[in-house]
This record gives sequence, C-alpha cells and structure tokens, in this order.
Amino acid sequence: MRKPGKPSARHVGLLLIAWAIPAVVTAQPTTPAAIDEVRENDRMHFGPLYAKPLLQLKELGIDNNVFNTYGEQHSDFTATFAPRMDWSVPVAKRALFQATTAADLVWYAQYASERSVDPQLDFRGQLFLRRVTLFAGRDYLNTRQRPNQEIDIRARHVDEGINGGVDVAVTPELSVRVTGRRLSTRYDATTEYDNTSLQRTLNRDTSGIEVKSLYRLSALTSIGARFDDLQDRFPMSPARNSDSVRVMPGVEFKPRALISGSAYVGYRQFTPLDPKLLPDFQGLVAQLGLSYTLLGATTFGVSYNRDLTYSYDELQPFFIDNSVGASVRRALGRRFDVLVSADRHAYEYQDLLKPGAAAGTDLSPIAVPQRIDTTWNYAGSLGYRVGRDGRIGVGVSYWQRDSTTRVFRAYDNLRIGSTMTFGF
Repeated sequence: MRKPGKPSARHVGLLLIAWAIPAVVTAQPTTPAAIDEVRENDRMHFGPLYAKPLLQLKELGIDNNVFNTYGEQHSDFTATFAPRMDWSVPVAKRALFQATTAADLVWYAQYASERSVDPQLDFRGQLFLRRVTLFAGRDYLNTRQRPNQEIDIRARHVDEGINGGVDVAVTPELSVRVTGRRLSTRYDATTEYDNTSLQRTLNRDTSGIEVKSLYRLSALTSIGARFDDLQDRFPMSPARNSDSVRVMPGVEFKPRALISGSAYVGYRQFTPLDPKLLPDFQGLVAQLGLSYTLLGATTFGVSYNRDLTYSYDELQPFFIDNSVGASVRRALGRRFDVLVSADRHAYEYQDLLKPGAAAGTDLSPIAVPQRIDTTWNYAGSLGYRVGRDGRIGVGVSYWQRDSTTRVFRAYDNLRIGSTMTFGF
C-alpha cells in the first residue's frame, strides 16, 4: 500500500498538465513547421492539395516455413506489395489536414489461404493557434498479419483508434502535449489458435491519457518525460480488465545529431480490477532506439523495448516482452550499402491465479513451470539507392524460436528475397 502523502505516478501526470495552462493565456505567434515540411517535400501539387505517393515491395522471394510450424515445414513463393499515398491540405498558416491511404497486398503462390488484402486509413488534423496546437485523428487497420512473435497464424483483426489533444509551447524551450486516446481491437469470430478463441481472449478496448513534456537543451538535443494513464477492458474476458500507470523520463536527439533517436526508460504499475484472478505487475519499462554514424559511412543502431503485452493464452494472460536489437549499415560508395542486423525477443509469461481464488480460498499461482519463449532474427541485405527516397535490396533473414515449456512452439524459418522502396 502506498504511504500517505507520497506522490503517485498519476500525480506526476497531473502536474505536467498543469504546466500547460498558463501558456494558453500568454501565447505568441509562431510558424507551423509541419506546413512548411509538406510544401517542401510533397512533390505532387494540385491546387491546395499536396500528395506524396510511396510504392514499396516489402517482400518478394521464398518463405521456407509459411506456417511457423515445428517439424514438417511448408515452403512457398510469396510477395507483399504495399502502395501508399499521403494527402495534405494546408490552410494558410493556421491549419493542416492530412490523410494516409495504404494497403498490404499479400500473395502466396501455392497456399491461397495465406493471401490477403490489408487496408489502412489514417486521418488527422491540426489547428495552429499561436503557441497552442489543437489536434485530432482517427485511424483504421484491417489486417491478417501476425501482431507479434507469439501468434503463428495470420488472424484477421481490426484496430480502430481515435485521439485528440493539445500541444502547448510553454516557453521557446519547453513544450507540453496532452493526448486522449481510445483504441479497439476486434478479432474475427471464427479464428482459433492453440484451441483458443482469439476473439474471446484478445478483443479489447483501451482508453487513456498521455502527457509528454519536452525541454530543448540545444538545437539537436531534448530531455523529456512521458506519463500514461490507461484502462484496458475485455468485453468477453472481464477477468483481464486492468488499469495501468506508466512514467518514463528520457532523451531525444534530432536526425542530424551525432547520436540520433530517442531513449525512454521508466516504471509501469499494472493493477488488475480483480486481483484474485489476475496477477499485478510493477517494474521497469523502456522504449529505446538510437543510432550513431561513424565518418559519414557506417551507422550503428541499437534498440531495446520492455513492456507488458497481453497473450492469447487463457492461463497465462500476459507476458513481459524484452526485445533487444543491433544493426550495422555500411555505405559502399554513393549508391550501394550493406545492412546486417540481429534481434532477440524474450517473452516471460505470467500465470493466472487459481480459479478458486475468486471465492477467496487460495491466492497461490497455478503450479506450472516458468515459461519463456525466445525468438532470434538475423538478417542481411545488399542495397542500391534510387533517387532521394528509394532503395532496392536483396537479402536473407533467418528466424528461430525456442520455449522453456512448449516443445511444439519451437521453429526455424529462412527467407530469401528482395525488397524495393520508391518514393515520388
């Protein structure tokens, strides 16, 4: 139990919101950089409408384990084509309305069951009021792609989100952004994995508020703090309902800095609404992605992510995702480059408390061994740059997964093929 008088993570978030209030009154005119960026970078222009198309071939080649199965593997030729169009309409220097239309077109030569069309829509608007920016957005994704390294089938699900908030430049160095969000995830009613209905265990509604403050130390470096207050509700599995508070201080570097990217490390408190059924969690969370370029030709990248993620498994309702990665990109002249990378995903599953705990008879966890699923991914490619935004690559990737408790979860997968990205 928290000691009386001790500030909680929620109090920290409320303080960040309070910092923004005086700035609304003392706001002064500024030039919105988002509008300037659209007018400079979007090459297609039709009156007030700006457009930026992007054509991407995400994969063209051989997948030697289409279903991520243990033992007997099934190979097939596959291609994923992903056209995208960004639309923008600036209104003088006061507003910017944008939309993105995209889709993944997934094709398999032999296994027609794995083919899919995965549309994506994203709408957002910004209203610039001196130092205050009001914003709102809505996004929609209908996809059969695997959500993470846990689920091996391509299960159709729809993600719909809505958000809105305010971004305030309190001083020339300090800004505070307050965002309200709501996200719903719905799986197809006929989809089952490992004898479990994904609709029953993974359909959920997430709502909450995010507060982010950012203080600019220099033109290239800023320090910040993020606060999230989230509520997860599962309409078909109410035992999973929970509230979470997450506080993460961090640092951000502009792309032109010696080290670029961002690093946020903090604390999450996960509180189930029914503590007799669902275990709680308090601990470290992180979102880190940094890169360093040596002598303008070699770029080293590192990433680390740690957070809680819900599982499809009814007896192990969530896992702690520890993911770490490293990459090296070497420029070979003006056009060619070579890229190698390695990533490790470790899922530490948490056990559901005994069903008898609902009656107050026993609070001990179900007696099962600690389950940790570990997935490795190694990749390498040789690329050729086309224009300002394009790249053609040929490469190989290898996936391998092991589990401490599930023998038939282990698999390996080799993919060989090419990719292409071309922007206008």
